[in-house]
Formats: sequence, C-alpha cells, structure tokens
Amino acid sequence: MPYNKDLKKGELAEERLRLYFLNLGYFVIRSIKAEYKGFDVTDVDLFLYSRPSPISRERTNVDVKMKQRPQALERVFWTKGLKEVLNLEKCIVATTDKRSHVAEFGAKNDVLVLDGNFMNKLDSTARYSVERLIEEEFIATLDHASIGELGGDWKKKYELAKSNLLDRLNFDGVNYLLGLIRQHLEICSSGFNSEACYRALYIYISFFLITLDYSIKDFSYKDQKERNELIADGIRFGEMGKKKSEEIITMSTALMSSFMSKSDYDIDAIKQEVLSQFMDINSNDLAEYLGSTKMMHRLLPIAIELEGQAYNRKFSSPMNTSTEIQSIIGLLCDFFSIDRKKILI
Repeated sequence: MPYNKDLKKGELAEERLRLYFLNLGYFVIRSIKAEYKGFDVTDVDLFLYSRPSPISRERTNVDVKMKQRPQALERVFWTKGLKEVLNLEKCIVATTDKRSHVAEFGAKNDVLVLDGNFMNKLDSTARYSVERLIEEEFIATLDHASIGELGGDWKKKYELAKSNLLDRLNFDGVNYLLGLIRQHLEICSSGFNSEACYRALYIYISFFLITLDYSIKDFSYKDQKERNELIADGIRFGEMGKKKSEEIITMSTALMSSFMSKSDYDIDAIKQEVLSQFMDINSNDLAEYLGSTKMMHRLLPIAIELEGQAYNRKFSSPMNTSTEIQSIIGLLCDFFSIDRKKILI
C-alpha cells in the first residue's frame, strides 16, 4: 500500500544510513523500543548486527540526530551510556555537526562519529532506494492487514519482536520468535495469503536466524553432534537448558509433596510426564539442519536476504525466493506440522 507521509529529516537520515549499512553487509533494524519491565525507556534509531569471526558477534546501537543544534558531545555520552546499559559491543553517533573535535572526543570514548561531512556525502548519493519499503510503510502494511486489535495487532507484535533483539538474544528469544513464526505460518496456510502476512513471516524468520546465530556463538567450535543436541535442547527447554529444567521440576514436585499425601500422587510419574512433554518437541531435524557447519556460516547472510524480501517493494511469494529460504520455510512447516505445500506457493 502506498505511504504518502513525507519523512522527517531524521527519519530520512535513518533510512539512508540503514541502506548504507546493509550495503556493507550488516543486518540492520530501524527504530527499536528499548524497554524495562514493560516501560518504554528510549528508542534505538538503528541496530546493527555483524559476525566478524566464527566465534564473535558485534551488536551496535546507532544514534541519529539531524538537528540544527545537534548537541553532538552530549549524544556521545548518551549513546555510549545506552550501549553499556544494553550490553552491546559498539556504538555510533550520526550528526550534522562538522567540528573535528566532536569526532576526536568520540574516538577517545570508543564512539564512532559520522559527522556532517559524511552525512552530506551520504545525502548526495543514490543510496536511498525506492525499491525498499521504508519502516513507516512496513508498519502501516502490517497494521492495515491485521485491522488493529481485532486481527491480532501485528504492529504491536512486530514492535515487541524488534525489542526482543535488544534483550533476548538467547534461546528464550528463539522460542518467542518461533511462536510468532508459527502464528503466521498457520494464518498463511489457512488461505489468508496476504502480502503482509508473508512479509511478517520473512522478517520474523530473519529475527529467528539472527537470535539463533547469537545464541550458538559460544559453542560453534563443538562437533556437530554436540552442537545439534545443544540447539535441540535450547528449543525444547529455552535458555535455562535441560539440566536446569530438571532441577526446577524436582523442586516443584518436592513442594507438592509437602502439601499432599504420598498416596495421592506418583512423584516419579509426574516428573517423567513433564519431561516427556518437553522431549516430545521434535526439534532434532531443525537443529540438525541449522546446526550444520555450512548453515552456521549462512545464518547471517540468509537473515539479511529475508529482511530484503520483507521490505522489497516488489513482493515475492516463497516459491520465488532462493532455495535456502524455501528450505528453511519448509523445515519450519515440518516442525510445526503444517503442510508446506500450502505455504510454498
């Protein structure tokens, strides 16, 4: 759907910087709400994700200020503080300020400053692509398709999914995103084949791949069998893992025993039943595919490709995407017992 609202100067700069960093090979998300216990604290203008090596990842918050009086020195303090609070690896300030001492101050404090000279060059190039939906268009498309709260409020779910990238880049975040993916696979398979539904599916799978990539960074050196087990258990049990889950189950059943007569329950049977519920989650195939050495190197590139499909002004159905994307969508369909033929059309 067309979006006729003119972008403000700062929003336009964010879109241009977004495309600039995408061209450099980053995974980029614009306008993420940083929350604390349900309260919106601030916005991260751009969130960058990169993979410098097989065992390292870099997350960067970018602060964009295009005002006549940008107060650039203050933004350096603010941006570095936000980086520390969010426990990210790097931070960047983009400003209209051209004074050399601003960049020098930033460098002394490990903050990269993209000054007015850089931003002017960026504005003079054709980096701002009309082939991509801007963030406001993308959100409006989701909101229109879901008809607000009556249709599940896709806009709100999308905003929460973006925030998930700031504070839950772990297996809890992986499972949260799997839940969103399942919802959209079910909606698409039911015959509600709107572009917006598939766009949301693409972006959530891209978030899922990024979150998985960060979650497995610390055991990428392990052999594939052990890696697959760790991924499978992460999907089954979340960030706390199988061992911690078993401890919680043991504590819970012990608490039950203090209130109930032993003749009223079989504690071993209860423990086995709860564990079997987790183990019934058939995450092995998903873990085996995504945990392979080849796919571990491809998680970030495929996530970037999916993000591009989600925002491409010219919509492509799953059957018109790459073989890798089709394989992952098909595998997710199998994981949720959804007929892949109804999705890969």
